[in-house]
Amino acid sequence: MIRHPSHAVQVQAGAPERDDKARRWRTFGELWIVGGLIAAVLLATTLPTVITYLTTPRERSFQGFVYGVSDTAQYFSWLRDHRTDWLVPNRMTSEPNNPALFNLLWLVVGRVQAATGWSAIALFHGVRVLAGAALLLVLYLFCARFTREWAERLSAFLVIVLGAGLGWVWVIVKYAQGLADVPFPFDLYVAEPNTLFILTAFPHFTIATTLILAIFLCYLAALRRRSVPLVVATAALGLLLTLQHAYDLLIITLVPAGALALMLLRDRRIPWFGALALLAIGLVALPPPLYFTWLTSGDPLWREVLDQFSNAGVFTPLPDHLLILMGVPLILVLVALLDAVLRPRRRGRLRRALAGASDADLFLLSWLGVGFLLLYIPTDFQIHMLTAWQVPVGLAAVRWLYRRAMPALAGARPRLARALPALLLVAAIPASIYLLSWRMLDLGRHKAPYSLGRDEEAALHWLGQATTRDDVVLSDLMLGQFVPVYADARTFLGHWAQTAHFYDKQQAVAAFYSTRTTDAERKALLGRYGVTYILQGAEERALGQYDPAASPLFELTFRAGTTAIYKVR
Repeated sequence: MIRHPSHAVQVQAGAPERDDKARRWRTFGELWIVGGLIAAVLLATTLPTVITYLTTPRERSFQGFVYGVSDTAQYFSWLRDHRTDWLVPNRMTSEPNNPALFNLLWLVVGRVQAATGWSAIALFHGVRVLAGAALLLVLYLFCARFTREWAERLSAFLVIVLGAGLGWVWVIVKYAQGLADVPFPFDLYVAEPNTLFILTAFPHFTIATTLILAIFLCYLAALRRRSVPLVVATAALGLLLTLQHAYDLLIITLVPAGALALMLLRDRRIPWFGALALLAIGLVALPPPLYFTWLTSGDPLWREVLDQFSNAGVFTPLPDHLLILMGVPLILVLVALLDAVLRPRRRGRLRRALAGASDADLFLLSWLGVGFLLLYIPTDFQIHMLTAWQVPVGLAAVRWLYRRAMPALAGARPRLARALPALLLVAAIPASIYLLSWRMLDLGRHKAPYSLGRDEEAALHWLGQATTRDDVVLSDLMLGQFVPVYADARTFLGHWAQTAHFYDKQQAVAAFYSTRTTDAERKALLGRYGVTYILQGAEERALGQYDPAASPLFELTFRAGTTAIYKVR
């Protein structure tokens, strides 16, 4: 039977149409799967907050902070002031100081609160969820840019989102030896490179990670299309980032600079468009870091605050402990590097690999190398250079798994080869499960500083009604950090860095409540720092037996249960 030519043409024409239809269905299915994963992750990271609210006893009040109370209280004080002012003072210290712009995010949130009347806690968690959705979406697009197929893309996405290193081994050691905490906390509790952790508790890190990924995506697109509008968009995103995290300027300029250097080696010519684009992006994003440098160097108070960032004692773990913090993905990256270096005729292979590498490949390699070097810059904020570094580590590990390890095993051990992505995810996820469970367990204790007594909260509300920005409230650190959240007053002791002369003031508070201190010495202390109110709760009574009610220096102005407020006469 001879087939009619027109029928043959119809069959041939229908094949691409069917392929396009199948491709659309695959894309549609992929979008649904990714959307479901994003919703599931956002729900999981919201559980600690929701469960704590629902289970808090009537005599306690959950403050809505999931972790990092001191820093979050500082953000809330900025939010409170930004309801009415563009520039705000640092009210975590007793010294008067000039208003400044500290962070664009809390300026925006403060203005939204002024316009809507919504509570600060509702806005905080609203920002957390919206920022989380944006991060997960941009992260998936980023994974799509650096992977070849759906399985590889999904594996990279899941490892980056759910992976949290090998710090769980120290949890086992903790319980086996009956320790109060894990022996190496920075191998487990560092938030910056832990996607699930920042989605749970730190919206500012979530936004920073989102912006870094968006900047890199736009920059690569600008290089590919040689598009000036994309360069402008990238520069605008860079400015948004440095208005919140000035130090991230190092990441968004030095990583692309490393990629351009590799392109120069590959092409044997200067990538002028990429270099000029990066220069423009850096110049646009530079003013906020210059402003913060001027602020912290020209004002004695801010020099003191900057010097105190070492008080936290938080630095990037040394390389051996960095392997534990980053976990199996970083170990696989090292295996991939050894594999590339130790192959026979490696020199020729490396030259050919560089010649055949795409801009995206070189960019990923630069982020791994330059990003590692940034982790150990000699500054107090070096640990913040871990922000988003889990992305290149996770991507590089999954790419090596799919493109090198799995094909090598496919012939001899096909089942093992197919199981490798799942095994990687299983190895990466236990620390995340522990951290999420630990937050729910810790918050479920309903203890300070995450939950306050109703009388303590009532005292803070009273300060919010009675005080002005000229007042200074003396208390211990636990309640002191909440004073600028509820009231316009400055706090005597509120933050490990933002409170000038932090350790001196900590000792001064302890001395104030000691019965060995005379009223003359107390009066001198109060006059020196302009203290106008004394806030006394359980934490302050634990410091000493001194009772302000028995002194003519003070007048009782508020009492609720065991919490009292005294005005300095």
